[in-house]
Amino acid sequence: MVSQQISAISEKLISCLENDSLPQTILFHSPALSNIDTLVFSFAKKLIKPRRQIDDEKFVSLCSEGQFPDFINVIKGSTGSIKIEDVHSVEDAILYAPFESENRIVYFRDAAAMTIQSQNALLKKIEEPPARTFFFLAVNKRNSILPTVLSRSVPIFVPNANTEAGFSEIFDYYPFLADLASELGNEIFSAEKNKLSHFCSDLDFNSITNINKIYTEITDGGIFSKDLLGSVSAEKADYLKKMLIRMRLAIVAFCVREKNPKISHNITVFLANQQYFSPDASIFFTI
Repeated sequence: MVSQQISAISEKLISCLENDSLPQTILFHSPALSNIDTLVFSFAKKLIKPRRQIDDEKFVSLCSEGQFPDFINVIKGSTGSIKIEDVHSVEDAILYAPFESENRIVYFRDAAAMTIQSQNALLKKIEEPPARTFFFLAVNKRNSILPTVLSRSVPIFVPNANTEAGFSEIFDYYPFLADLASELGNEIFSAEKNKLSHFCSDLDFNSITNINKIYTEITDGGIFSKDLLGSVSAEKADYLKKMLIRMRLAIVAFCVREKNPKISHNITVFLANQQYFSPDASIFFTI
């Protein structure tokens, strides 16, 4: 069963595909690699577009077992690693156009098992990927591969497929929060988490009243107090205020990701595009 979270990610990938903006190399990271399998196999047929008639269940079965020619599974060998020879085999397989489909997927189902040599060999391919070929890499942690490979990939976090993600996974969704929580203090982060988790539990984003409520909560919260900011300069206080607003927005997006995945996504995009910003109610009227 595909969860609402994974369905939302799949729909976004499909939208990118339809707009001809799907990255050719994506690094999927998740607490369990099976979550990534669920996403990739649910999306693969729409991306590959096989020319012969084949039902969805049969297609997933063929891809999973490495029996569909335009879905290349790269898995660990008996040594527990993916060697440079495995990457060379992929290079040979993608020399020509997809066999019976519009596109091709090369899926590294545990990319963290790649040796340094195999990662460097892969790097040469993803720097200039062949047309109509998409590389999907699956890892538990995004930093478990070489920075050079990571820098040429688009990372996407895939939450648990059948259970709601625990709050500890918020740092996987928004890595910047780890440093920010440390800078503001863990007590402040914990207090904000508890307050906003409760606040978002029954939030209706279709209601202007609630939109105004959350904007007021973020901009006029009592956390902007002399106890927190009285000992720092005005410039530092302004920076901390902006970062606290950014942290609150991320917590809100995380808390509503199941109930309002589109809103969660839009807030995430907003955060990604603006590292520093002044409090502005317009964000809540455009999400």
